[in-house]
Amino acid sequence: MLATVGGGILSQTAQPVTYLMLGMFIAWIATLRKSLTWIVTLAVCFTFGFLYFTTQVPPHPSTLSPSLEGTIISPLSETESTIRTTFKLAEREDKAVIVYFKTAALPEEINYVRKQLKYGAYCVVNAVVDWPEGARNPGQFDYREYLKNQHIAYQITLDSPSQISCKGQSIFHSAFEARKNLVSTVEKAMSPQAFAWTSALVFGDTQYLSEETIEWFRDFSLSHILAISGLHVGLFLGALFLILYRSGFATVEQARGVVLFILPAYCFISGAAPPVLRACLMALFLLLIAQWKVKVAATDVLALVAMLLLLWNPAYFYNLGFQFSFIVTFSLFLSYPLLGNNNIWIVSTLISFISQAVILPLQLHHFYEFNPLSLAANVLLVPYFSFIIIPLLFLFVFVSFFIPTWTFTLSTLTVSLHEGFLTWIKGVSEPFNIQWVVGELPLEWILAYYALLTLMMINWVQKRLKKAFLFGLGTVIILMSYSIKPYISNQGTVTMLDVGQGDTFVVELPFREGVILIDAAGSPAFSSNSNRIADQVIEPFLKSRGIKKIDALLLSHMDLDHSGSVDRLQSSFQVDKIYVSPYHQIDQKSVTVIRQGDTIVIGGHKFNVLHPSVDEQDTNENSVVIYTKLGGKSWLFTGDITDAIEEKILNVYPSLTTKVLKVGHHGSDSSTSANWINNLAPNIALISSGVDNRYGHPHEEVVDRLLEKDVFLFRTDLHGAVQYKFSKQSGTFSTFLPYNEENKKRLP
Repeated sequence: MLATVGGGILSQTAQPVTYLMLGMFIAWIATLRKSLTWIVTLAVCFTFGFLYFTTQVPPHPSTLSPSLEGTIISPLSETESTIRTTFKLAEREDKAVIVYFKTAALPEEINYVRKQLKYGAYCVVNAVVDWPEGARNPGQFDYREYLKNQHIAYQITLDSPSQISCKGQSIFHSAFEARKNLVSTVEKAMSPQAFAWTSALVFGDTQYLSEETIEWFRDFSLSHILAISGLHVGLFLGALFLILYRSGFATVEQARGVVLFILPAYCFISGAAPPVLRACLMALFLLLIAQWKVKVAATDVLALVAMLLLLWNPAYFYNLGFQFSFIVTFSLFLSYPLLGNNNIWIVSTLISFISQAVILPLQLHHFYEFNPLSLAANVLLVPYFSFIIIPLLFLFVFVSFFIPTWTFTLSTLTVSLHEGFLTWIKGVSEPFNIQWVVGELPLEWILAYYALLTLMMINWVQKRLKKAFLFGLGTVIILMSYSIKPYISNQGTVTMLDVGQGDTFVVELPFREGVILIDAAGSPAFSSNSNRIADQVIEPFLKSRGIKKIDALLLSHMDLDHSGSVDRLQSSFQVDKIYVSPYHQIDQKSVTVIRQGDTIVIGGHKFNVLHPSVDEQDTNENSVVIYTKLGGKSWLFTGDITDAIEEKILNVYPSLTTKVLKVGHHGSDSSTSANWINNLAPNIALISSGVDNRYGHPHEEVVDRLLEKDVFLFRTDLHGAVQYKFSKQSGTFSTFLPYNEENKKRLP
């Protein structure tokens, strides 16, 4: 199994160090049994993993027929704004996600779509087919990659219900409808607060819990409690077995038989997520082994379950829940000699420690941070949920089908006490919610961490405690080394983030002497989520770079597309100083007013303010203009100034030139005049504008003016985020989106 996983990892990376480390790992496994048959088996499994998990590039959407036929292969997933399902194309094995937006739709249209998109229905679709939206910035969640890992290649967007026509359904549709009705019955028998917790902990759906609660569980690495996993399955099966056997209703063999019968139904009702499937299949095999009285190692059963699930659905290989579940279970099996203590608190602490230690590098790779004090929260709350809350919720679900009035009263009282307790816990834990922002841990660092962790656990189990401590110290040194890496590196970075129709530049000075944000774009005024840009673009990028503190936030002016994320960033990061013009009204602490002629010094680096000097009576024309030098190049950040302000600046600074020009007002034709370009003589122009924005930015005449002077253009609408990595007096520009043939057709 490990060899197969190693081959799968190798298929996803081309880094030489990864090849070397995986080769060493497989060689080490081979030495455990010096047998030719064993070595050949490893080689076959490794090769199988490499070939099986190598993803194929699907054909371009333009090659697909305008009228697509296929089958619905998943139940509907519905939110307040969308309906989604998975569609398997008949003409090829590729899959697509169908999306229907309910926002402007009539109720009868929404119901029509629901009735059409039944599990197993054969459909004809006449709609726009495209690639799913991908990440456009480092650190940003990549929806396209997420779907690709589920072997879903395309997105079909329904603009009208008439674009789809379906017939038939499968038996699975009836099963999902039965589950939906069961959940609905429970929901009617409970108060909304009680059902929110029941939905999460019994049915595997957290959508009814508040975002604040989910975020708190995430901050303290407690999200596994809210996701149905082996913990919940074990509690359910243990309670069921205990009731049947201890009550005298059934013998041991009869109780096992009932559990075997109920197990698949429970797995389905609880959502059948990969961790649930793992736990249910493990329970199934272990019960059968006990029934047949066969001796099989638990690790072999786990490997068998993993292989069966991966053969059934190779997309599980990329599923975080699958990865976490199997890694934790495998580690606990191997650590069983350490868990023989009779003290439940010691055992709980050891289980929590081992579980967090083995998933930590993956957590950092995907989420960039963790709370060092989360171990204490797990030791306290896992038993609380395991032995009190989850069993009570299971009981309330059972009672809701027979005495719903009792269910309402008892569940409401229980959840009121439960939420009161959690409120108290949140208040007490607030000073301890200290996130260690490490950054996006690369694969080679992850492998090095696991190598040392493995050696630590081997020595710990064999009671060579000094060696175990030293190897454990090595894992800490790995994480600390990566954390301090920016502080000992002479490399700096300037990043123009793709924030849509707005501006956000992040300047990281060498040796992490300063982190400066020039503007912090927010979501458009018409957006339903005012924090979307901050939460999905700016914050993930900063944390992926290991940034927790912003030394300076320079705001060009007060429009939302330049300053709309300030409040959110203030709540998520330590912002030392905010710099604004005298004509920018902002209600924040540590605000410093700057005007023409001022110099801002951050980490020994100078930023010169060229504008404004007087109130121009216009937000855009009052934009702060910043001049600085980075990596051997001069840079000019211009906000949204117009050509009239450009002339004023040239009059004050007639000899002003720059190598890198941030084009004013997203490339609007009201800025970047011919005289401005002629005087500045830039080599590089940066344009931050949204894809297919309604303003038509950048305007064609502005692009033409720049191209006539052989200025090289970088545009967020074409390239995504743009980075300049520099050391001393030289550096290199790079784009987040690849410069491929598809993009060349759109590039000037």
